Amino acid sequence: MSGKPARLPRAVLFDIGMTVIHPSGDVLVEELQRSCILGITPRRAQAALAVAAEAHHNSLRPGMAAADQVGATWGWLLSISPPMGMVVWSRCAAHPDLYRRELDPDAVTVLARLRAAGLLLAAVSNSDGSLPSELAALGLADAFDAVLDSALEGCEKPGSRIFAQALQRLDCRPQDACFVGDGIVNDMLGALRAGIRDVVLYDRHGLHASVPLPTICRLGQLPALLLPGAQTEEESCASAW
Repeated sequence: MSGKPARLPRAVLFDIGMTVIHPSGDVLVEELQRSCILGITPRRAQAALAVAAEAHHNSLRPGMAAADQVGATWGWLLSISPPMGMVVWSRCAAHPDLYRRELDPDAVTVLARLRAAGLLLAAVSNSDGSLPSELAALGLADAFDAVLDSALEGCEKPGSRIFAQALQRLDCRPQDACFVGDGIVNDMLGALRAGIRDVVLYDRHGLHASVPLPTICRLGQLPALLLPGAQTEEESCASAW
């Protein structure tokens, strides 16, 4: 854990996929094995996807769909061909359990603790319209004061509009909010672009050790950063590579 936001926020906005709910490493490996790709651990598959997800908004090849850009990057990071990565990722993305099996082990406790401290909470996710049902399936239907799914909102991170809509629903100014997420581009830079200056990077896989931002390795470390008097838990981020 490193750094600390400047002051106690009034509201905390959370990325969901790879922050509160993790893509199932078992599903990723199952789909890789269906294509005879062996020897990749669930954690390595998850870590590669955490990096590849940032390719969603990067034009790797003219005319390539965003999902294919993610799949091609994922394949490259796993040392399989980008075309095969695209095929396997398309199956993973269509799997009904990809985001329904693995709730972060600290999520329920952390969300409850922040709400008990009087903070407003919002879920802000680039998703496909399934976010409300995914939260409900994992017992988080009532955990947030606002839920914003990019497909339902018509805008997505790192664009500032989805952050602005979340803040409007919470009746909160950008300077009174904190954003928590795992992505550098979609989450950290997106929040900063929207005027949210307090951000926390959840570096679960130890991918961003040198990034000069407040950083946690476990979601359970978040209260120590945000709440006065909360006990600090120091832990180094172990890389999945």
